[in-house]
Amino acid sequence: MTDNEHQYGTRGGNGMLWLALTALAIGCLAVFLQNKFADNPSSGPRDGQAKSLTVYCAAGVRLAVEEAAKQFENEMGVTVKLEYANSGVLANRLKMDKKGGLAIADVYIPADYSYTEKAAADGLTRESLRVATWQVVLGVKSGANIDVNNCDDVLSSNLSFVICDPLAGVGKKTKKMLEQSGHWTAINKAKASSFPTVTEAALAVKENAGTQAAFVWDSVARQHGLRVIELPELKASRANISVAVTASTDRPTLALQFARFLAAPSKGGKVFARHKYKPLAGDAWAKTPKLRVDCGGVNREAVEKTIREFEAREGCVISMVYAGCGTLVGKMQTGEQGLPDLFMTCDATYLDMAQSKMGNPFGPDLKISSTRIVMLVAKGNPKNLQSLADLAQPNLRVGVTEPKASTLGKLSEELIRESGQWDAVANNIPVKADTAHTLIQSMEAGGKLDVVLVYEANIQHLKNKFDAVPLKPARAIAVQNIAARKDTHFPHLAQRLMHHVISEASRRRFEQLGFNWEAGAE
Repeated sequence: MTDNEHQYGTRGGNGMLWLALTALAIGCLAVFLQNKFADNPSSGPRDGQAKSLTVYCAAGVRLAVEEAAKQFENEMGVTVKLEYANSGVLANRLKMDKKGGLAIADVYIPADYSYTEKAAADGLTRESLRVATWQVVLGVKSGANIDVNNCDDVLSSNLSFVICDPLAGVGKKTKKMLEQSGHWTAINKAKASSFPTVTEAALAVKENAGTQAAFVWDSVARQHGLRVIELPELKASRANISVAVTASTDRPTLALQFARFLAAPSKGGKVFARHKYKPLAGDAWAKTPKLRVDCGGVNREAVEKTIREFEAREGCVISMVYAGCGTLVGKMQTGEQGLPDLFMTCDATYLDMAQSKMGNPFGPDLKISSTRIVMLVAKGNPKNLQSLADLAQPNLRVGVTEPKASTLGKLSEELIRESGQWDAVANNIPVKADTAHTLIQSMEAGGKLDVVLVYEANIQHLKNKFDAVPLKPARAIAVQNIAARKDTHFPHLAQRLMHHVISEASRRRFEQLGFNWEAGAE
């Protein structure tokens, strides 16, 4: 056999047979994978084409979640598979799934937010939305002549009552409350029985002649026609029902849409209210919510990828408006484009300015990062510039940014004035650019400027070409922060975006560009 008989495209009999067999194998594999993905939606590529969700749901929330899920299925053209158990069992199932490398559940709906917090701490879930509240009560048989005012009455009246296992959300909360009041040991001893789910406990009261009462969630008691008695020992037992997206899901966008649907007042909120829960107001419903972020230009390179990751995961649209903070605040004041949903600053003073001039339209801020102003000079610093006062030397060509347009320009001018050399330095400024980027381009072009005032975060890619002289005053540091507009249509989405901007992934990007990380600092 010659060497060319092994080359692709030859007409040798063995070569053509090999190609035919290969094509047949690929075709069979394609058919196998297609059938596999059709039979098992948890396999294969997802999200943009995701058509199903698997939800681990606490049994006590069943009625509301089932109804809301049906609405979601009809509106979105997808299938929602609901699997029920108590919150603790479901949490353990998530752990076992993780140990086995399985991505079964896309969404976890426990009865109490404490389960959500624990699941997040264990790396089992990511985003979570609170959708409704309920509290532990004594549910008694309808029409029964039972008059108890507290746990002591329950114990002294020889009432036949049941409780739920501590693995269940209501059982865990009941135990916690009664341990605090000192009644748990006696109540646990006096119980007639214990059930794994709150629904089974409520049904025992409703259907068993010998069972008179149960410690259950108030919503479940009312759903089953039980009379509700609010005991003082259970006054602080209110719990939040939440919807959490699992860390293992490969369809996060659909999972987050489902979570937002359950939390939306016009969607899941109405359903939860109809089933006797107290809804917690989520964002207005939109399949594809939209946010506008006005962002100081210094942040652009550091934040852009983080924004686009969030946009893709949430299935939302984020319009970024980059400019100097002076320009951004000026446009906010004119009202031509309205206020943004979020404002991410070049320096925190501009958020203060916006708040002061427009009646505090933004909520609490989160610090993100900081960066120092530096003098960018030719390699070797031939003019021997060491401080702002040195910028007054004759025939020096200084570039700054426009103070009315940018934080950098405003801070630079203030610092130069504080040096006592403003008049002399002002005569040396032939260029006031709109952005630091323009100044850097002028330096790279050569021949036009001897020194420019820019942020350290602007020049990480120039360290081999130029030298940087940091300005020493404390005020030469700009601190970047972010805040959401108080009346945005999507306040919870905006908060999730804010926290994504201060995530560890975001931190790495900011630090790689020379920013100092400020999020979480005291």
